[in-house]
Amino acid sequence: MQDSVQALHSRHLTYRCTLATSRIFLEWISFMACFLACLGLPVNAGAASLPGTVRVDGVLMTGRTTNTTTFDGGTSRLRWPIDVKTPGLGMNLGLLDCMDLDLSVVAEPWGANNSPMLDCDYLDEAEYAGRQPHAGVDIASTTELDSKALVMAVSSRIFPVRRGALSAGISLGYRHEEYDYRGFNTSQTGYGPWASSSAVVDGPSTLYSVDYDIFSAGIALKSAIEDGIEITFEVLALPYVCASDEDDHLRRNRVTRTSSTGSGYQTSVRGSFTVTDHWVLASECAYARIATDGHQTQYWYGDDPATPGFNDTGYSLSGIDAELDLKTFRVAIGLERRF
Repeated sequence: MQDSVQALHSRHLTYRCTLATSRIFLEWISFMACFLACLGLPVNAGAASLPGTVRVDGVLMTGRTTNTTTFDGGTSRLRWPIDVKTPGLGMNLGLLDCMDLDLSVVAEPWGANNSPMLDCDYLDEAEYAGRQPHAGVDIASTTELDSKALVMAVSSRIFPVRRGALSAGISLGYRHEEYDYRGFNTSQTGYGPWASSSAVVDGPSTLYSVDYDIFSAGIALKSAIEDGIEITFEVLALPYVCASDEDDHLRRNRVTRTSSTGSGYQTSVRGSFTVTDHWVLASECAYARIATDGHQTQYWYGDDPATPGFNDTGYSLSGIDAELDLKTFRVAIGLERRF
């Protein structure tokens, strides 16, 4: 029975990875086709064409996504680093004289992450027989990572108010962010009454994925400083964020799934400089913070080596308090072509 459960779980992982890879590939192909088609348009394509730009960016994004789980015996906090360095593609369309629509995609394939995952456990010794009280982190571990990322966004800005070179309006948008990790080579350190928990374990240890669906609304200000130079500043509320993750603890034969909702905020500034009638240099910086709250379920698809004498296969827990938080800082520098 246990072998069949583990085989089913293995097939599920293979299917999930294949599906995710295929989806990213198709998204890239579709967007690249549109991008190259627009890049090949003549600048004076005709009055029926929508004015706009296509762009290629170099994107640097840092930050972390955090899962915090609270249970009877304490709190566990896992910090997964975001370390993205990859090209991005974008398109901006002028729908009306005072309105634009922006589409963008950033996709980074699997590669080594420069930072490890940090797992900190704050345990309540009163729940564990023979443990003396201890303040602070009780067990901390680091795990080396490979990671990949996918960020897709659509937004629209409307500028109904204009005073000279300054325009003011609103910004509405939706963004999907997806981060995947493969963890291996874990180093664990126990403190105080948990010193005996120290260990180093080589080899694969975890597969983790997290998704954020983010809706935004806020204020946008745009100013033409002088001929060819334009600055846009946005302050956005993220009133509704839906987050979910899945963590497969390979050495524990256990998978955890978290679903949560919450909110956040984002600020950004963008500058552009017109080089010629056709080409524009642009850069952007954006900072975002998100906090969500929800619940976690845990399921053992095999026997857990950490609980000798008890076969955990098929055992599950639900309704565990959990939080998913996201903090990112993004810098993009690129070249745009008008059409």
